[in-house]
Amino acid sequence: MILSVPECKEALVLAPHPDDEALGCGGTIALLKEKGVSSTVAFLTDGESLNGAPSLEIAEVRREEGRKCSGMLGCREPVFIGLPDGEVGSHIDEGVIRLSAVIELKKPDLVFSPSPLDYHQDHLATAKIAMRLMKESGTFRLAFYEVYSTVRFTHLVDISEVVENKKEAILNYRTSLYGRPGQYVRASLGLNAHRSIFVQDEGYYEAFHIVEINNGLAV
Repeated sequence: MILSVPECKEALVLAPHPDDEALGCGGTIALLKEKGVSSTVAFLTDGESLNGAPSLEIAEVRREEGRKCSGMLGCREPVFIGLPDGEVGSHIDEGVIRLSAVIELKKPDLVFSPSPLDYHQDHLATAKIAMRLMKESGTFRLAFYEVYSTVRFTHLVDISEVVENKKEAILNYRTSLYGRPGQYVRASLGLNAHRSIFVQDEGYYEAFHIVEINNGLAV
């Protein structure tokens, strides 16, 4: 177990929907900014099917919340990949192609993704895309973050000093989080507080399973 912010020069955060990046690794993104590391969030979908049927109005609101959150966390202008909400798993190849172009442009040496153990189908599909990209590119490490399910982590990042930044970023997602962002703050920070058990100290920690380059990962 490593207790430090992952070393990198350029980070790319894969978020299936606007809000996943804040919930899963918002604190670590803020800490990377403090270290002078540039980060870009790539939203795979606009989250347009939040309430069932796709809605252009919902999509625009969620994109705006995503843009605002990127600014709050100190990221560059986000990228919107445009895959259909709830159907990322049916567009794996398309996602790989579109994100390959982003990786070629941004040249990240660390990519964040929801884990392949997560609950949401779009999160699982995003993990598959991330693993394909890592295998085909071979130029970055892959950091799986926690949203709805925990990971068998390799790294814990102490986000205590930026926990208010993460809280405010999550609260920004009022529409995305069904008008109850406070509930998600309590759940997300509750998980981060629970991780402090492993260091026998108080505080808030984000957990990651980091896969190194060329480790023989099967996709």
